[in-house]
Amino acid sequence: MVLSLALKSLFFEKFFYLFSKYDRIIMVKADNVGSQQLQKCRKALSKNSILILGKNTIIKKVLKKQVSKKPGLKNIFPYVSGNIGFIFTKMNPLEVKEILSSNKIPAHAKVGQIAQSDVKIPSGPTGIAPDGTPFFQALNIPTKISRGQIEIQEEVKIISSGKPVQNSEVALLQKLNIIPFSYELEIKLIFDKDEYYDPSVLEISGEKIKSLFKKKIRELSYISKKIGYPIWGSLEHSVKTNVASFFSIGIAAGFKDFKKKNPESSGKKEKKEETFPPKEEYLEEAKTLENSSETGNLCLDLFE
Repeated sequence: MVLSLALKSLFFEKFFYLFSKYDRIIMVKADNVGSQQLQKCRKALSKNSILILGKNTIIKKVLKKQVSKKPGLKNIFPYVSGNIGFIFTKMNPLEVKEILSSNKIPAHAKVGQIAQSDVKIPSGPTGIAPDGTPFFQALNIPTKISRGQIEIQEEVKIISSGKPVQNSEVALLQKLNIIPFSYELEIKLIFDKDEYYDPSVLEISGEKIKSLFKKKIRELSYISKKIGYPIWGSLEHSVKTNVASFFSIGIAAGFKDFKKKNPESSGKKEKKEETFPPKEEYLEEAKTLENSSETGNLCLDLFE
């Protein structure tokens, strides 16, 4: 009993120190994660990070003490439940996520466990003899006999994410030697300098941000043209539209095309004249720009 109290006290002091020292704290869910996998993660996280799991009651006591110094920690309270751990780090959360993902281990499906993702059986030969057909029929999986073995005719989803795994589903996966799941330390919450955010933010890549920004610029440019208020994003298109309109008006009014002497012609040689700019070219461009203005398909692409 005395030893247990001493360990709890040491654990409290360690957590208190870590919460005081580090501004970046990542909460992880450690369901079905074994000790060997934890050791690999600790080693991979290097000296810049500390991974620690503990009792939720002690963690809550530490948080209550730390709230006066770091008010943002009060937002962590609702997430302190289940089998959780903390990574106190100076690393970028994206790097931490990559390390945790690289240390996940494959896992067989177990009866009664909650599926962490959908499980689909691919089409094709199974290597199972024809006498196993009734088993597939019971699961409503379309099959045929091909070259002395059962062949699945089309891809079938047998397990849905978030639902308990059944006996028959586990038996089928074992027959087909499919390992559907994997276990890893899953990021649950990220606390960074008195602010906290969901790990889904880490899924937003630079390409997604660039694509969204480009889309919004195009929308703003389209709106600016519609209301007659030019902005930088629509400037090039507006100039092209106006120039094409001037030429169209001039041609419709009967003005002659601009003439330009060929710079290569000289002396007594026959002078060759060329039309500049061609009438058809500007009429066609004006029509194209008019159509694009109506549909909102802008010519300007800021990122190309």
